[in-house]
Amino acid sequence: MEIPRHVHLADLGRRTVNPMIFWGVITVVLSVVLILIINASGIQSEVYLLFLVPVIAYLVTMGFFVGYVTKLNRERNLLLADQIREEATKSAEFKKLNQELETYAKQLFDKDFELTLANKRLQNLEQAKSKFVSVTTHQLRTPLSAIKWTFHMLLKGDLGPTTKDQHNFIEKGYESTQRMIAIINDLLNVDYMEADRSDYNFLPVDLPALIESILFEFTNQAESKAITLKCIKPPGPPPKVSADPIKLSMVVENLIDNAMKYTPRGGQVTVSIGDARINSVGSSLEVIVSDTGIGIPPHERDKIFHRFFRGSNATKVQTDGTGLGLFISRDIVEKHGGAIWFESGEKTGTQFHFTIPVNRNNLSN
Repeated sequence: MEIPRHVHLADLGRRTVNPMIFWGVITVVLSVVLILIINASGIQSEVYLLFLVPVIAYLVTMGFFVGYVTKLNRERNLLLADQIREEATKSAEFKKLNQELETYAKQLFDKDFELTLANKRLQNLEQAKSKFVSVTTHQLRTPLSAIKWTFHMLLKGDLGPTTKDQHNFIEKGYESTQRMIAIINDLLNVDYMEADRSDYNFLPVDLPALIESILFEFTNQAESKAITLKCIKPPGPPPKVSADPIKLSMVVENLIDNAMKYTPRGGQVTVSIGDARINSVGSSLEVIVSDTGIGIPPHERDKIFHRFFRGSNATKVQTDGTGLGLFISRDIVEKHGGAIWFESGEKTGTQFHFTIPVNRNNLSN
């Protein structure tokens, strides 16, 4: 904002004649005129002084008063001029800042557009990667499953007798195939983990029957390590739970597989189904997978459900593994509306607990 050309307060303050000098000249002129008038009229000196002194005193007093007021007015004009100049400077600065902000806003808009395009490209790459992993792992599962069952038939003697050394080599091949299938399953499970809860297919599920079918798959592994594998069910048939059977199977498989891997030969793995929470708020069944394995070190327990984390003692026992099993399991359980936790003592075993809400339509079954 510019100062209007008709405003010259500062110049006025600088160019005005000093009011004291101006009024002093007027006082002297008026005094001389009065003296001349009095002398011309022939008034006596006593009357002359009596009349002249008050007039001069009045003029001097008025001179000081007018000078003081004029000085104040001049200072006010100077102050106003300074304020106008300051406001004009600020206005110019604000205008400059506004122009800079407009420039920055345009740059930010351009950057936002570039980031949006980059994010879109990343999403496309992520989808392509997920599709590649999904297709590749699905293609690998079929031949690996065939190899696994071939080893299984050899171990059982279905294809003829084998020597002790042959049996040991076949057993190692079977275990390696099992580990490869477990890794592929973890990679496949990542796709399930990224699914929303709306993608889950919730059905009334018979939890004991589901767990027994899963335990059957680990029978051979338990026999090869001489591990006692058992299931403890409630006295009466519990109500069905509301769950996605495929995803819930992943949780149970992950927990049992970990228990089997980290329990030494001759140990015990127990899967218990508890119904103590049926009559509580948020009615649910509790599943406990306990083992007599290596346990979890105390300083690592807060990381156990983290993505890609594996315990330091676990990596010594099993070098293979993705560290995704427990992370995926927690995600699935929480999307079912349940909770998962554990209790562990190093070298004394671990108990993993999780709850799954019951299907309220089947509480009376």
